[in-house]
Amino acid sequence: MVVKHGANGWDAYCWRCSDDGFVPHPQPSMAERLARLKQVRQAEQEAEADPRPPMPAEFDPARWPLQARVWLYKAGFTNDTIRGAGLYHCSRLDRVVLPVIRDGRLCYWQARGFDPERPKYLNPKIDKTNLTADYGQGDTLVITEDVLSAIRVGEVAEARSILGTALSDGVAASICAADKPVAIWLDPDAAGRRGATKAKRKLDLIGVRSVIVKSGRDPKLYSKEEICSILSASCSP
Repeated sequence: MVVKHGANGWDAYCWRCSDDGFVPHPQPSMAERLARLKQVRQAEQEAEADPRPPMPAEFDPARWPLQARVWLYKAGFTNDTIRGAGLYHCSRLDRVVLPVIRDGRLCYWQARGFDPERPKYLNPKIDKTNLTADYGQGDTLVITEDVLSAIRVGEVAEARSILGTALSDGVAASICAADKPVAIWLDPDAAGRRGATKAKRKLDLIGVRSVIVKSGRDPKLYSKEEICSILSASCSP
């Protein structure tokens, strides 16, 4: 007999009699669920009030819950890439924490959760208007929407996540000071397209040469070779 322990319960199959069966995990009572949600929400509120990254931190993806690992694997991350970027799993919040690094200094963090009954992202309640997450080096500065996309694009170019779709005046000024051509590569949804158009208009006004990169998927969902190809095609004269 083969017995498998899955996310929802135990499966069994008997090779001798060809019979199978399934035993679900015991379900918590309503009172237990409410108590758990209250406990988790309290931990999330404490994390939001503290600019320091939440602890404890598990940096080895092999020890993470499967869903957390798969989320990053789907975005083209390997275990080495995950470790190199300093991403970790916080068991207290059951979230993947994305540290935001600027000029070699930790200045912000985001925590991605996977429970549909809780907010997808958790962030410290500080002013992030002029914050960016910077990765990689190159002759062209690529502006991305989210941290994961910046990390992936940073493998082949200089990338800067603006942590959303709005390019603030302060970030625009820092881009101008970089004195490099700029490629604006936000997500291909409606918000990303609007943000890219507004960002280009703002950069044009301050004399920064820029192009909008158009793609069918988020930058983080392409392979390293595809990212190179898309940027090369978009930035060529």
